[in-house]
Amino acid sequence: HKTVTNGGTDTTGSGQLSAGIPQGEALHQRQTTAQLRISTEKNLSSVTRTLTDDEQAMVQQTRAYIAQSRTAEAEGDTERAYNLALKAFLLSNELVKR
Repeated sequence: HKTVTNGGTDTTGSGQLSAGIPQGEALHQRQTTAQLRISTEKNLSSVTRTLTDDEQAMVQQTRAYIAQSRTAEAEGDTERAYNLALKAFLLSNELVKR
């Protein structure tokens, strides 16, 4: 059993976080997550046309994924934060393509 402090420090000295992800990989995943969120916001701000009701719902869902991603990251759940940021990015890409 591993104990991880709020700062994400592995107290067992194995160089891994509690989820079993090596620290270097976790850092890379956090950076990728941040970049996905930035790209998502750029996608959303690039859509200047009048949106249909369905497209407005897509924007709301995208923003919800971003918020959930930030919450997951704050809770130390790097994998969940990444997955939610990826969902937001993919949904924003669909919106841009329309």
